[in-house]
Amino acid sequence: MTRNCPPRSVAGAEMLNVAYKITLGSASYQSGKSSRLVDLDSHAALGIPVNTCRVTLDGQAQVSLKPGDEIKIELGYDKTLVKVFSGQVDTFERGIQHLTVNGASSFSVLTAARFNRLYEKQNAGDIVSDLLGKLKVKKATVETGEKFATFTVSDHQSIWAVLERLAWRCGFDFYADTDDKAVFKKYAAQTTHTMEYGLHILAYSQESLAPALDGVEVYGESPVGQGQGDDASSWLRKKEVKGSAGKTSGNVLRLADASARTQDLARALAGNILKANQSPACGRMRVLGQAEIKLGDAVKVAKMPDLAQNGVYKVTGVRHRLNNRLGFVTEISWEKLPQ
Repeated sequence: MTRNCPPRSVAGAEMLNVAYKITLGSASYQSGKSSRLVDLDSHAALGIPVNTCRVTLDGQAQVSLKPGDEIKIELGYDKTLVKVFSGQVDTFERGIQHLTVNGASSFSVLTAARFNRLYEKQNAGDIVSDLLGKLKVKKATVETGEKFATFTVSDHQSIWAVLERLAWRCGFDFYADTDDKAVFKKYAAQTTHTMEYGLHILAYSQESLAPALDGVEVYGESPVGQGQGDDASSWLRKKEVKGSAGKTSGNVLRLADASARTQDLARALAGNILKANQSPACGRMRVLGQAEIKLGDAVKVAKMPDLAQNGVYKVTGVRHRLNNRLGFVTEISWEKLPQ
């Protein structure tokens, strides 16, 4: 779905009033004459474990808080509000003139948890669902992914690092959505937001990238060539398993992965990893506040002075800011997908 975003304050266009609603524990604050909001900042990005927010209210705000209380932030215009953050109170600081509350998504529990676990004949989605369930993290979308004969979780890494790497090997994204629910899936934008120069875009930067890798080789363990495949004991190795993607010379990443027990899986992992490192460009833009833009979406950049900057890009990070100096702005990090 392509979404044409209305301008918020352009000559000749209807002026819309910025609106918000902030829930802190049992209290809520919203735009209007009695507003207590001084500053608001929320941030979510791929590759960063925890979505965060910071809310600063004036010193007259009366609210009783404790770590773990609910935080919910909704932003928009007039009577149309969109949820941009859900999580819990992490820390707060009360001064004479202000109250500052820092919030974090439920993925913070994934960064703290470390334990050992062994899975046999499970697909990636089942592994993710089991680990999330063990830590009581809610799920939005968890796709199947690759199937592993054996998969080991070690306490040498946090559970977030385990799941992030598993997503990387499957060619998936892993993040918490605006409802604070886990998403583990291959990128396929359901919504594309059109951002036009002179209408929405306030600032823009783009960086061209050389391919990070020329090729990937994954070396696994399996007697697959002997006809035993996934059913063989995990310690039994009769023949080298190797899967490759891309070139065999130049900057080639070579990985040892004991969970790759078949040639097909090794090739699939190599292909997924190579594709994840082939983005030809990335960048950032600041636009008039767009609460609807979120991870998993795409942005269509249009009518740029340099036509080469126009295109459709994957959203990799979203930051919403609201205060008297900036107004309501959204900062979008993006990357161009390889053809």
